[in-house]
Amino acid sequence: MGMSSGSAFGDGVGLSVQGLYFQHTTTTTPGLCCPPLSRRRSHRRAALPLVTGRAVRAPGPPAPARPRGRGPPQLAAPAAMVPSPLALLLALGAAATALAEPLRFVDCGSVDGSIQEVNVSPCPTQPCLLHKGTSYSINVTFASKIESQGSKAKVYGEMLHVDIPFPIPEPDGCKSGIQCPIQKGHSYSYLNKLPVKSEYPSIKLIVKWELVDDQDQMLFCWKIPVQITS
Repeated sequence: MGMSSGSAFGDGVGLSVQGLYFQHTTTTTPGLCCPPLSRRRSHRRAALPLVTGRAVRAPGPPAPARPRGRGPPQLAAPAAMVPSPLALLLALGAAATALAEPLRFVDCGSVDGSIQEVNVSPCPTQPCLLHKGTSYSINVTFASKIESQGSKAKVYGEMLHVDIPFPIPEPDGCKSGIQCPIQKGHSYSYLNKLPVKSEYPSIKLIVKWELVDDQDQMLFCWKIPVQITS
């Protein structure tokens, strides 16, 4: 390998390696090689601009115009719902059950049903004190052993083993909380009122309450002692 230098290229320095010749030019002509450093830096900033600031959201669709002189639309008031008599009776029976305590009673021949619970309200202690001029809530829970299209209640005041009919405002069991027709094996809540009239004498007696089916057989029959007082 040989190296030689010469002045044939002016100020340049030449290097010959096995027939190959390389030249490094030390002189620089402005504008022909590389731009000054300041220009290169400015060019780099221009090529990579720095973006700062908050993003601008694209505008959405315009809100609908509201007519002048008018307020927001008013919703129509819902129509008043009038509860049915059966719903009122059920509500009264539920309230009476919440206040009443299960009574000790005597089953007097429930053939076509079985009594689960008897409540009289108000009756905090037994025997129940029935005040004249007051109406008492009756709630009887029973299960039917038969199918029946209807039912009818019969109430008596028993004195000296004699049954004296005791009038009640609604004898129809299907209008007293029972959903008719009555189905076998279903449980029902019988709801009614026992009014104590002012003309009743102040005596002790037995209240006997029956509910009979289509065949005049008793779905339930129960007795409790009471005392009518002023």
